Amino acid sequence: MSAVTSSSDDLWRPADSGGRQEFWEGVHDSKDVDGVSWWQSVPGLSLGLVDSTGLRPDEPIIDVGAGWSTLVDHLLERGCRDLTAIDLSATALQTVRDRLGDAGRQVVLEVADVLDLHPSRRFALWHDRAVHHFLTEADERADYVASLERSLRPGGWLVVATFGPDGPTTCSGLPIVRFTHEELAAQFPGYRLVDTAGEEHETPWGSTQQFTAVLMRRPGGQDSRS
Repeated sequence: MSAVTSSSDDLWRPADSGGRQEFWEGVHDSKDVDGVSWWQSVPGLSLGLVDSTGLRPDEPIIDVGAGWSTLVDHLLERGCRDLTAIDLSATALQTVRDRLGDAGRQVVLEVADVLDLHPSRRFALWHDRAVHHFLTEADERADYVASLERSLRPGGWLVVATFGPDGPTTCSGLPIVRFTHEELAAQFPGYRLVDTAGEEHETPWGSTQQFTAVLMRRPGGQDSRS
């Protein structure tokens, strides 16, 4: 994976699933919802890419590493009826459950590790904003793709957003990997790149972070896009 910029190798990072879960539970337990840099009340970049797929409202969508994200809220407002969100933090998911209330009682919120995901069914769309750039090791990125392959149906859509080449070099005290559009798309060999996008995300305290995003499609299934 050449030309990908990573942060300093001497930063501490959790080494296994248990460590990752403890770390992210601690982050969500110790901060306010708008006390993390990635918080946004309206996930415009993600919504634009999801909308462009033209998926029917009844098709299943999974948001991985969802945290406190409001993506499922906005998808519900758009009429989507089969939504799943996973995260390592039970605290984060409980906050989402409380926020959704009765309107989101059918949304599946599950504590799970995206690097070891074994769903009972496959999804029409996989969404990830700000998880993949924490995968600084090649074996972690391979585990992520393996989970994706088990989870996304043939012909399914992939939306992934990470820090761009001019984005931060660390996040929540952890090292990250930054990607151009081409480098990010190359992480998913065999998938067709359909669109690229990006944004200068404004953090709750007024600084900006560059995000890179790709919309890709897994081969197979009923592919009507040219």
